[in-house]
Amino acid sequence: MKHFFKLLTLAFILTLAAACKKSNNVNPGKGIELNLSTTQLQQASGNNDFTFNLFRSVSSGNTSGSNLMLSPLSVSMDLGMTSNGANGATLDSIRSALGFGNFTQDEVNSYYNKLITELPVLDPNTSLKIANSIWYRQDFSVTPSFLNTGNTSYLAAVQSLDFTNPNSVNTINTWVSDQTNGKISKVISSIKSTDLMFLINAIYFKSIWANKFDPASTKLSSFVLPDNSEIETNFMNGHIACNFFKNQDATILELPYANNKYSMVFVMPPTGQSLNNLVSTLNSTTWAALIGKLSGGSADVSIPKFQFSYATSLKNQLSAMGMGIAFSDSANFTHINPAGNLKITDVKHNTYIAVDEAGTEAAAATTVIVGPTAIANYQLTIDHPFFFAIREMKSGLIVFAGTVNNPAQTGL
Repeated sequence: MKHFFKLLTLAFILTLAAACKKSNNVNPGKGIELNLSTTQLQQASGNNDFTFNLFRSVSSGNTSGSNLMLSPLSVSMDLGMTSNGANGATLDSIRSALGFGNFTQDEVNSYYNKLITELPVLDPNTSLKIANSIWYRQDFSVTPSFLNTGNTSYLAAVQSLDFTNPNSVNTINTWVSDQTNGKISKVISSIKSTDLMFLINAIYFKSIWANKFDPASTKLSSFVLPDNSEIETNFMNGHIACNFFKNQDATILELPYANNKYSMVFVMPPTGQSLNNLVSTLNSTTWAALIGKLSGGSADVSIPKFQFSYATSLKNQLSAMGMGIAFSDSANFTHINPAGNLKITDVKHNTYIAVDEAGTEAAAATTVIVGPTAIANYQLTIDHPFFFAIREMKSGLIVFAGTVNNPAQTGL
């Protein structure tokens, strides 16, 4: 009997161990391949141009040495959705800034629809959510075709709200929090009396490394800061199958996530050289050249764990990239409302990332805010002789009339 219980206990332990091992394995499903047409591949290249143009612009202003993170895809998709309300030079400026100057609006919408529907299902080991929404003041008239395009091409949730109700702020923030698994909980703190519409994109990403790091191998080590001082922080360590390249100009490391559908690429300049200088050289061409240098193999990899949030306004950067008209009183958004008098008042961007032994979790939200153009402020000064009339307004009957040559004169 004792022997029986020993065998039963052993069988239980082996079963439990097998279950634990299975739970740590990569999902065996291989997912699907993202197949883009020739036109869509050209658009993806344009998207990468936008990525580096925007990142260089934001990075050049980051003089504090703080961490920085953007989701250019979130920004471009939100602006792509917004561009359906633009017309004339305003539309041209948005498409040019996004790298889509040579494509029709139907091609732009079709491209983003492809990404929205297929990127989330590429890999069963990766959770990727892409969500869009359009919120507008309930007494603001919006062209039905604009809302319909947002709903059909961008799968956007469309809703009118009472912007004077403080709960509307919570409604919008809760939507973003839900779409980003709580990683971005607030994109607006209030709604101004001039805010007419919020167009929001939210992206959430979570995936596991193809080869995870052993937490037992994570150790404190030194990290050199921009001012050459050092801090001690946790580094993940392991002999990892990866793609890499190293020479006197840069160290490049690519760590694939499960099934090689997504990866994280690290590019580090040589010791003593500025990261901003490296970033300033990046564009779609130099990036393709860097990626082309990668070769597969195994290496002793040591990278820091990190986690941070970032928030910024992109109005100045996008204006400098050629979209200034969209933020000006000359903006043409007559496809949102035929009366016009609308402009983008701001583009807010929030991001979050956490990298640990198991993989990566990241989120982003982009908020395009639409409001009215400024009403012209005319200065009218009556400072020389004038005629006046007092009339009954409905009939137009003039009751009194006169001229003033000297307003200081008080009598005959």
